[in-house]
Amino acid sequence: MRVNSVKPRFVEFVPDTLEEGIVYVSIEYGAVIHSCCCGCGEKVSTPLSPAQWSITYDGQRISLWPSVGSGALPCNSHYIISRNQVQWASSLTQAQTQAAQRRDRSDLVEHYEFQVAEAQEHANWRSRIKRWLRRTSSGQG
Repeated sequence: MRVNSVKPRFVEFVPDTLEEGIVYVSIEYGAVIHSCCCGCGEKVSTPLSPAQWSITYDGQRISLWPSVGSGALPCNSHYIISRNQVQWASSLTQAQTQAAQRRDRSDLVEHYEFQVAEAQEHANWRSRIKRWLRRTSSGQG
């Protein structure tokens, strides 16, 4: 049965059996998992990260962004969860699903490349400071 509204449940571990209409949020594991809102019973997993999905929780209602496109599932559902309400969108074509998957992969690569570059820059600053401290402590600075 198609679900038009959901309720959030914050958990550490997602249960083996998912309740329809419940969006399980594991902050510890950075994941949001729910049974597909179309009612097909498939498990939908949306990883939380700056390059993937994000949630907003106002103490009662949850929003999940961007949309959930289940193009890899037989049901091909497509919806947005906004303030506990499921807003249905038109199904994605195979070409749109593939384009979204390419974009998602590209966003992930870009995000992690940025993080690596930022870590390298941080390491460069640390080594510069260490060199400066060695020079100043040895009277060369």
